[in-house]
Order: sequence, then C-alpha cells, then structure tokens
Amino acid sequence: MSDLDTPNRDLTLLAPKFKAAVEAAIADCAGKGLEVKVNEGLRSQERQAHLYAKGRTTPGPKVTNAATNLTSWHGYGLAVDVIHKTLAYWPFGKGPGSAAKNEKWFKDVATVFKAHGCDWGGDWKSPDTPHMQWGACPASPTEAIKTLMKSKGMKAVWSSLGAD
Repeated sequence: MSDLDTPNRDLTLLAPKFKAAVEAAIADCAGKGLEVKVNEGLRSQERQAHLYAKGRTTPGPKVTNAATNLTSWHGYGLAVDVIHKTLAYWPFGKGPGSAAKNEKWFKDVATVFKAHGCDWGGDWKSPDTPHMQWGACPASPTEAIKTLMKSKGMKAVWSSLGAD
C-alpha cells in the first residue's frame, strides 16, 4: 500500500468554518446514535489522480469523476467523505435487504450535516452518498474558483465562499 492509498483525515487542513460545521455535525450525529467519521478530507493532486485512475487505467471500480483536485472540492479543503465509524460504507452490512438500510443511514447522516450548512453528494444526479461539502460551494468548482486557486491560493477561495 502506498501513501496514495491512504486518505487524508486531518481536519485542520479544512477551511475553518467548514471544519467547525463538520465537527459539530459529527457531534450531533453521535448524539443521534449515528457513529460517523471522516474518511477523507483535503486531497492532493497526486491522490486525486490516483483515485481517478481506478477503474480507468488501474484495476477496480471507479472512485471519482474528478480528474484533478481542482475539479473536486476535496482539493480546496471544502469537502469530506463521511462513513460509519467502524463499518465503513456498509453500516448494515452487504447482505440481502441491507442496501435500503445503508442508504437510509447515509440520508440520516446527511440530514444532520445539512443542518450545519453542508450540501450532500447523495442529492446529485450521480449520487456520491459519503460526500459532504461546504454549502456555499456550487456542485463543482467553477472556472473562476480554479483561477482564484491558481492565482491566490486556497485561503482566497475559502474567503470567497465565506468559509474562512
């Protein structure tokens, strides 16, 4: 296993207001009996390329449709993937009848995160149920955001989206 296989779970690398929202949502989830953890936050370009290759040029199922970290809010510290604390993507297992229960669990988690100003990837045309992002972000980074990131950096993007 390489470093590229290891998700970044360091919440201190997230935009400050988004980090606070994530931490508050996790605490609220715990209070509701929803055991969650952040599986991944900020993503480097190298890791994004590694994940994008899966199911395309390397074995395994496709993981992401974002070819670069500039096309994913993970690359800006404005998105996290949230999973069950011990059972990962399958809080109710993988057996018969578990799919609907797993989906409901993610919807319940999303309801809590939405109450803290986050948007949920499960609402998208191509759902990404573990994905939560800062609510002021459009679904995907715009060209203006990419340009701002390249010219002024991540903190300028955070400021432009009220996440600093």
